[in-house]
Amino acid sequence: MAEPNEAPSIASAQGRSDGGGALLSLFSPPIVVVQTASATGYGLWMVLGTALALGLYPDGRGDVLAPLSIGLVLVGAGLVATCLRLPFAPEWHGWNPVRRMMPTSEGMIAMATFLPMLALGGLARGGNDFWATRLAGAALMLCSLATLVYTARGDSRGLPGPLASVANALPLGRTISALFAGGLWFWLCVALQVETSIDPLNPWRLALLGVALALGLVEGMRWRALRQLAEERGKTEAISGGRGAVPLLGWRVGVAALAVGIPSLLLIAHPSGAMQSLAAGLAALSCVVGQCLEQRLYGRAYARLLAS
Repeated sequence: MAEPNEAPSIASAQGRSDGGGALLSLFSPPIVVVQTASATGYGLWMVLGTALALGLYPDGRGDVLAPLSIGLVLVGAGLVATCLRLPFAPEWHGWNPVRRMMPTSEGMIAMATFLPMLALGGLARGGNDFWATRLAGAALMLCSLATLVYTARGDSRGLPGPLASVANALPLGRTISALFAGGLWFWLCVALQVETSIDPLNPWRLALLGVALALGLVEGMRWRALRQLAEERGKTEAISGGRGAVPLLGWRVGVAALAVGIPSLLLIAHPSGAMQSLAAGLAALSCVVGQCLEQRLYGRAYARLLAS
């Protein structure tokens, strides 16, 4: 599974002509949590792989193994859930290892990401300037990106009306959200292992703030697509009118604050010493919780539209 909408293919799971049942299943709490965790893991690996490929990551075997291990736990959550035959995870990237020997093409791409991850674990010997380490970092970044994009394209098939138009940009949105969440976890790993604080004008910090801005724009596009679908069906009040309008807007503001606002403020504050680790941990946790709640809120709004 992957972030934030990863699940078995919508096209294969559709039970209605509008894709409602399949789409709503993507927003059930267990699936949302696993999807967000998985995407965050791929985002963390992307950031780590990029830093290693560019030679910007500090030396140290533990400095490499820590983010690799955290990413493995997050990425492997969906696979473990499928192997345990949990009801909310019947497949992992369209593949059930218990029932099928050969994975799907989507599963093959996801499994390929583990190869450079294992290679980096073996190559991390204290110095990260070795050409093979940098090559493995680049491979990890590319494989993680390919997994996110390929899964997003599979999930976008069969979406109704305006949602399908946003689904065409869904790989970009999924990558942006994964990069932001993964970047915050990367910040936590660095903060726990490096005592010096990051300069407020550090290019990495500015880039992460740019990703946060892009994430806000992408989420706005998703909500606009839902409103357009409601307008086409003449049911605008179902998601934005009447007495439910203010609560929905309030929830959206609160969730956006968790997913983007609080992490961005903590990034701008650039605390030092022990406070840096605390700030990084709060930012990473706030972002993941906010992204989970964002998916749940979007699913509830869509369910209200279908029920009206």
